[in-house]
Amino acid sequence: MVPDRSDGSRARTETDERAAGDPTSPAGENSTEPSTGTIDDDTYDLVYRAAREAIWDVLGTATLILFYLALAAIGLSVAVGGIGPFLRGSASYTALTLGVLALVVGVFAVVRVYRLVTE
Repeated sequence: MVPDRSDGSRARTETDERAAGDPTSPAGENSTEPSTGTIDDDTYDLVYRAAREAIWDVLGTATLILFYLALAAIGLSVAVGGIGPFLRGSASYTALTLGVLALVVGVFAVVRVYRLVTE
């Protein structure tokens, strides 16, 4: 028999009974079959936030490492340019001071890269 749908109601099917949690249906509460339901909203939010933070943590660390590597390269090259001529006796104390400051910045950047890589 075909249900009359003109009044807006519909016939109850086996799928509707399973969705309603009918314990006599094959996928009901008392079933031993594994659940194939969806993940609840709290679990989804937790997993989403954890994945997003992990991705940004990796990308942020990689960007920071690249920044420190560039800073170390610039600092150490300026240090060689400032300290080298002073050791040969042809530079001023201003160049020596800038070379020493650049050496400190370069060493700091190298140490930070080492600490970030070995974490």
